[in-house]
Amino acid sequence: MGILLPILTGLLLLYADYKSRKKLNQNIHGQFSLKLNASYKWVGFACCLIGSFLLNAAISNWNEEIYLMASFAVLMFFGIGILLLIWYYNYELVFDEKRITATNWKQNKKTIHWMEVEKVEFNATLGYLKLYSKNIKMVVFEHSVGFVEFLRNLESKTKFKI
Repeated sequence: MGILLPILTGLLLLYADYKSRKKLNQNIHGQFSLKLNASYKWVGFACCLIGSFLLNAAISNWNEEIYLMASFAVLMFFGIGILLLIWYYNYELVFDEKRITATNWKQNKKTIHWMEVEKVEFNATLGYLKLYSKNIKMVVFEHSVGFVEFLRNLESKTKFKI
C-alpha cells in the first residue's frame, strides 16, 4: 500500500499533463472551451465511494469508541468527493478572439477582454494561472484540458510570455 499511492498519484498527474497539452477545436461560435480533466471526476467518485463504505462499516460496527473518528472520516471523504465533483462539473473557461469567460465551481462568471489583461501570475506549486485586469481577477487551472492552447492564445493576444 505504501508504494501504491505514490504510483497512483504520479499516474493521475501524468494523465493531467497529457490532457492539458490536448489541441482544442473551436465550437460553431468560434470559441474554445476548457474543462477540468476526467481524473477530477473519478477521484471525486472514488472519495464518495470510500465515504459510503466507511459509513456502512461505521453503522454496522457502531460503538461509543469510534463515533467521533468514524464521523470525521465519513465527512472528510464525502466532503472532498462532493467538492471535486462540483468543481469538475461547474468549472469552465471559454475564450475566443476577443474575450475570456471563466465559470468557477460556484458558477460565478467573470469576463476579461484580451486587451484588458494587465498582469499574469503562474503558481506552479498549486497549478494555476491568474489573470488580472483593473477590476477582475480570473483563475485558469493548469489541469484543464487544452491549457497549453490557452497559453498560446495568451501569448499571441497579450504582451505576456509564459
